[in-house]
Parts: sequence; structure tokens; C-alpha cells
Amino acid sequence: MSFDATNIFLLIMIAGAFLFSFYDGVVLHFWKGKTVRSIPLRSRGKWDGYIFVGLITLLFISNAFLRHGPTSTSVLLAILGVLFFYICFIRKGRIIFKEHGFFYALLFFEYKKMERINLSEDGVLVIETGRQRLLLFARNEQDLADMLQIFTERS
Repeated sequence: MSFDATNIFLLIMIAGAFLFSFYDGVVLHFWKGKTVRSIPLRSRGKWDGYIFVGLITLLFISNAFLRHGPTSTSVLLAILGVLFFYICFIRKGRIIFKEHGFFYALLFFEYKKMERINLSEDGVLVIETGRQRLLLFARNEQDLADMLQIFTERS
């Protein structure tokens, strides 16, 4: 494998995508105590995933078949495409409730730092902390009721 700038960049992207998947899938469940409940959320921005995976696919096709580029670059592009396909379409966003807080979008928020909880008409739970607003899009009414129950018990 040739270590040119393109392959080094692709290796860094692959390592980052793998570490993100490992952190999201494994580490969050064990970090900051016992997991009380994990609730999947409604996905948003599917078109971003289609565009990103499509661009990686076009780069792979261009490098492998049209330009007959290095095989190592094609292999790295294929690995990156598979990882991002998993991240965009198979992995589901979720909120992970712990005893003293919750993980949302890979960040930990303590229950005691929540200032206000609002529920919109279309079933979006809005949580305001000191610095930001979190929008939790529940998949169904049962998940929304479970989230509200946990928030009222813990805060």
C-alpha cells in the first residue's frame, strides 16, 4: 500500500468512523454508570446520508473503474463506504438514560442541569439546559411516554 496523502486521509477517516461507531455502540452503555433505559429516536436527515454514501460510491467507481487508480485507494474507499453506510442507515439514534443523566448525540447531560421541558404538538420533546435546547424526536407515543416518565422521576 502506498502512503500518499489520499490514503493517509482515508485511513484517518476510517479510524475516526470506527472509533465513533465503537463509542456509540459500546462505550456509552457502560460509561457513567448503569443504563436505566435506552430509547430509539426518529431519524432525521436521511438525505444527508444518501448524498454522503453516494459521493463515496462515486469516488470508488471513479477510482476503480474509470481512472484505474491504485488498488489500495479503492479498498480504503470501499471500507469507508461500508462504515458510513452502517453509520447513516443501520445505526439508530437513541437516548440513553443513566441514573444521574442521559446521553444524547454522544454528549452527557445531567438531570439537575435541565431548566425546562416542553412538549410540542407534533410529539417533539424540547429540553432546555443552561446553554442549549435539545430536540428529542420520539418514534411513537409509547416511547414519548417512557421518556416523559423517566424525566419526571429523575429530575
